[in-house]
Amino acid sequence: MIKTAIFDLDGTLFLGKTVVPGAAEALERLRLAGIRVFFLTNAGTRSREGVAHKLDNMGLQAVKEEVYCGSYLVAKYIAQNHPGKKAFVVGEHGMAEELKAAGVKMAEDADIVAVCLDRQLTYEKLAKAHKLLKKGAHFIASNKDHTFPTEHGSMPGAGSIVAALEFSSKKAAHVVGKPNPFAFEVMERELGLNGDETVMVGDRLDIDIAFAKNAGIKSALVLTGISKKDEIKDKKIAPDFVFPSVAELTLP
Repeated sequence: MIKTAIFDLDGTLFLGKTVVPGAAEALERLRLAGIRVFFLTNAGTRSREGVAHKLDNMGLQAVKEEVYCGSYLVAKYIAQNHPGKKAFVVGEHGMAEELKAAGVKMAEDADIVAVCLDRQLTYEKLAKAHKLLKKGAHFIASNKDHTFPTEHGSMPGAGSIVAALEFSSKKAAHVVGKPNPFAFEVMERELGLNGDETVMVGDRLDIDIAFAKNAGIKSALVLTGISKKDEIKDKKIAPDFVFPSVAELTLP
């Protein structure tokens, strides 16, 4: 029996600034049924508080403690695995907020290059990150998402920035977001989740459904974002459930 539902955001609950019809009602229905609801996004441009505020403004009720985002996961990973190390950020304000909250200091001459989507990316910033990586800095990324969906079509994701730095530095990034199960390990520890009673709801086979498989939890694909039903060919990442949208979501 499912007792916890983890929702992806972009392409699952909304597209850009447009909420998927019936999404708010679906979340309310689950909560009234006693199912715990959490949100997991690879996006790292906002802090947990910033994501919760955005969801609230869209009519999708959320509090900070229910949100797990790329910026938080990067900060969590660095604090746990590289205590005392300084980070150079290729990212936006949300990443800096979470690093500061986790006690990770930021510097130009750093031991770690932390990367997420950066919509103000400059060549100068890319060059600084490249030089640090060539000098031996650790390479930590929120995700390698090629794109993210919007109401106007897909846009380049954080993976496009990660790929540029991997190509120039010849160094592979360690990705902490989906499909890496690190996020579920953090949630399991902080929230006391039971994998057998948890489902991941998302729109991407290669990210959300693969994450669920790697974490050993159930998965539900919704068809409002990137992946389509006819793309389900690889049995290794086939979802347990498929729904046209979250509005039609029903859980056992």
